[in-house]
Amino acid sequence: MSSRLSDYSFELSEAQIAQYPPQPRGSNRMMVLFRETGEIAHHRFSDLPQFFSEGDVIVYNNSLPFPCLLIGHKERSTSPIEVLLLRELDAESHLWNAMVEPARKIRVGNKIHFVNSPLTAEVVDNTTSRERAIRFILPPRESLTRLIEEIGIMALPKYITRPHRPEEYRDFYPVWNGIVGSVQPPDASLAFTRVLIRELEVKGVDLVPVTLHVGTANFRLIEVEDLFKFSMDAEYFQIPEDSAKRVNEARLQGKQVLVVGMSTLRAVESSLSAYGQLKAGEDWTVKFLFPPYRAQIPTALLTQFHMPRSAGYIGTAAFGGYNKVRKAYETALKEGYLWGCYGDLLLIL
Repeated sequence: MSSRLSDYSFELSEAQIAQYPPQPRGSNRMMVLFRETGEIAHHRFSDLPQFFSEGDVIVYNNSLPFPCLLIGHKERSTSPIEVLLLRELDAESHLWNAMVEPARKIRVGNKIHFVNSPLTAEVVDNTTSRERAIRFILPPRESLTRLIEEIGIMALPKYITRPHRPEEYRDFYPVWNGIVGSVQPPDASLAFTRVLIRELEVKGVDLVPVTLHVGTANFRLIEVEDLFKFSMDAEYFQIPEDSAKRVNEARLQGKQVLVVGMSTLRAVESSLSAYGQLKAGEDWTVKFLFPPYRAQIPTALLTQFHMPRSAGYIGTAAFGGYNKVRKAYETALKEGYLWGCYGDLLLIL
């Protein structure tokens, strides 16, 4: 186990970062890591149902992304300004918290005009060095939601360096229904297809939703060597009453509980009762999962391969064991697995 950031470094070539989703959806490779023995097996994601049986539970994050990246410019300037909408602060006054680039050029009082839109925004406060509170100014009888959907694009991760495509509205979106509110989708959910979900349901596997709206925590770099000193940004989560009940019943019956993605893991581990059961409710979480933390709720984790020195990689090591996950990553590098939201998957049992 390690709580030092430098122990989560590794060399990753650009060639192993997936720039496009696999075609068809769900044709990703999947490595399986068995925690007890450290054994590694190589599969396709379509093999997932063979590892689960009747009564097992798969917990997924039903938060959906919205086209939250807006391109604008300041008054009397044509230099592009990126405005990444993080969360709504006040619906009535159209007040939002946003990450802006380049931040050094955006000050309180500046007005931002958005390309090909009557929408403008005024910067009303500095929330952090890169974030601003902005108030949208709408034409009479216009809908802010409609205007954002009209000009916004999906906020692809920075490691995807190719231009944005119209297909992102399909590829960067999970197939299940949910609640809109995330800056980016729960990455591990992107490989699921309706056919695979149906196959799991036919086997008697119960798919259970929780919600965690992915926000700034997904973008924040870890810059401290001692992981005990790192603070995650707060993200909203909700555990429905029925979901908590179904998960707790499965655990009592000795069934497997798989969580899909690190956001789902953070959500369930942020809502524990005094008896170690999943507790229904809603709140904001700043929980940072790193060794030697031991997960209380799930018996299995499905996640993608994460970037070096990232919270995702560190959280995966906390669940699967530092040395075993490190070996899995080294094997994946050697075997040509693909990294990132459109890449291959790691199933830890």
